[in-house]
Amino acid sequence: MKFWRLFLTFCVVALLAACEGPFGGDDPVVVSVGSSKLHLSEIRKQVPEWDSWDDQQRLKFLENWIDEETLYQEAVENGTDRDPALALQIEQTVRKIVVDHFLQSFADTMVVGDAEKIDFYHAHPELFLRGKTSISGALIFFRDWQSGDQYYRGHKNLKYDSLPGPHYLVKKIEPFESVTETPDSCMIENIAEVEVGTLSKMKYCGGALKIAVVTSRLDSADVLPYEAVAEDVAMRAWLVHRNQVMDRLKKEWKMERPIFSKTDVFSEKDK
Repeated sequence: MKFWRLFLTFCVVALLAACEGPFGGDDPVVVSVGSSKLHLSEIRKQVPEWDSWDDQQRLKFLENWIDEETLYQEAVENGTDRDPALALQIEQTVRKIVVDHFLQSFADTMVVGDAEKIDFYHAHPELFLRGKTSISGALIFFRDWQSGDQYYRGHKNLKYDSLPGPHYLVKKIEPFESVTETPDSCMIENIAEVEVGTLSKMKYCGGALKIAVVTSRLDSADVLPYEAVAEDVAMRAWLVHRNQVMDRLKKEWKMERPIFSKTDVFSEKDK
C-alpha cells in the first residue's frame, strides 16, 4: 500500500509537471483509469481553485478521483448500471435536477421592491417581536439622606421620558440603556412591572443611597423597528413573492397543456 501511494505520488507529480511544461498541450490528460481520462479543463471546471492549490492538495483530489473512477468501472463491469431499480432512481433524480434548475432560473430574476417589503413588515408584526422586555433609565446616587430626600420631594411629580440632568444635590448618575435584566435588583425588582417615567423611593442598597428612574420600556411583545429587521423582512418577503409567482406560473403552464386523468384506477373505497 505504501509502495502504491509513493508510485501514485510520483506519477501524479510527473503529470502535473508535464501539464505545465511545453509538452502538456492545451488540454492535457492529467490522470486516467482504464479508458477513462481526466483532462485539465475538466478539473478546472470541477475545482475552480485548482491553480492556487499546492501539490499535496492536487494529489489528494486526484487520489479521490482515481478511487471513485475505479469503483465506478468495477460497478459497470458487474452490470450495476443496468439494474432497473437504479435506472428508475437515476431518471427521477435527473428529472428533479432539471426542474430545480429551471425554476431557479426564474427565481434568480425575481426582485422585491421596498414598498412590498414594508407592506410585508406591517402585515406580519408577529414575526418581528422583540422577544425580551428591555428598559432604559438611570440610577441616581446621593451623598446623604437629606440631599436625596430634598431631591425626591422636588422632582417626584415630574414625568421622565429622558435622562435627568445634573443637579447640585446629586452625587452621580449612572444611566442604563436597553437592558434586558435589571441593572439593580434592589431598586428595580422586575423590569416588566416597573413604573415608567417616575422616580422610585430612595433606598440604601449596596452601600449607597439611590433613586431609580425608568425612562422607557419595550415589552417582549413590542415589534422591532423596521431598520433592525430589514434583512429578515427582505428575505421573508422574497420567499412569499417567489411562491406566489411560482404558483401563478404553474397554473399558466398547466392551462397550456391538455391534461387527462383516469379516475377509475382508484378503488371504490378510496372514491
